Amino acid sequence: MKYKMFIILSVFVILIFVSTNTLSNNTYSNYKKEFNIDINSHSANLICDAKIDNPGTYISKDGWAYFKVVVKNYDSNDNISKVPIKYNVTITNENDSNAVYRYLDENGNSNDFASTIITHDYIFSANTKQNQVINIEVKTDSMKSEEVDFKVDVNCYQTEK
Repeated sequence: MKYKMFIILSVFVILIFVSTNTLSNNTYSNYKKEFNIDINSHSANLICDAKIDNPGTYISKDGWAYFKVVVKNYDSNDNISKVPIKYNVTITNENDSNAVYRYLDENGNSNDFASTIITHDYIFSANTKQNQVINIEVKTDSMKSEEVDFKVDVNCYQTEK
């Protein structure tokens, strides 16, 4: 009986030794302490300003009220953006207004009337004072004079130099 127990324990120990050695995965890493990395970064002042010119006081040739969104790449002190800018204008209804909008820019670009509009992208170059006027026509279902609440977002970002 002692001999059988010794054989069983020996086989068991051998199985454990074999299984731990065959299932064991060893990994090695070699780390380098110094790296040569060149990083070049350029930054400048991005200036993108906008205003609404007399909302609701203009009437288009089609008879729709419109307002002007004037976007420019300089501030009130005539500081001009040092980087090129790409931007667009988004118009959305607020406070349960149900108006639809259409934009007309100086180049004749437009869209169909919609409750939310996003103009195509415009570009200002760097170091040159520029502005863009976009007329936003407003139309309501009632075709009567009514108050319309809307939100204007000008989305500006730097383009590559």
